[in-house]
Amino acid sequence: MILIKKWKTTLAALIIIAGILAVWWFTMGPTFTNGDYEAVADKLTDEIAEYREYNDGNLPVYGATITLAKPEGDYFIIDICKLIYNPDWSAAVDGEANDNCDNGSCQCNASAHYIWAVNSYGKVVSKCVGGKCGSHDSDGYQGVWP
Repeated sequence: MILIKKWKTTLAALIIIAGILAVWWFTMGPTFTNGDYEAVADKLTDEIAEYREYNDGNLPVYGATITLAKPEGDYFIIDICKLIYNPDWSAAVDGEANDNCDNGSCQCNASAHYIWAVNSYGKVVSKCVGGKCGSHDSDGYQGVWP
């Protein structure tokens, strides 16, 4: 009789632990990739500020733009190659003047999802491309990384 009671208690404890782990996995798991996104956005903001400081206030852009609905506006696509040698978190998109590596000597990642852009004040935004994106016309993390 004692073995049966301990077995039920052990099973109940395992079910509770499994429930806690499931909640953690489904709520905290996406946060880690969101953190990666935020780290890149912060790094680009810092790199652009430094670039502007040493280049008479000019932005590291090449004239191509993207349009976003949130925040609404047109933004200059960043010429990532002027800032970072290997931007594996920046999307490679077929065609000319539509991704961060089209004007430089570095290679973007064909499996990445974000095109990074900037406004005239140095505010960094991104546009998600590809089928896994939560939104294609809003700035910010869109549920997929890189």
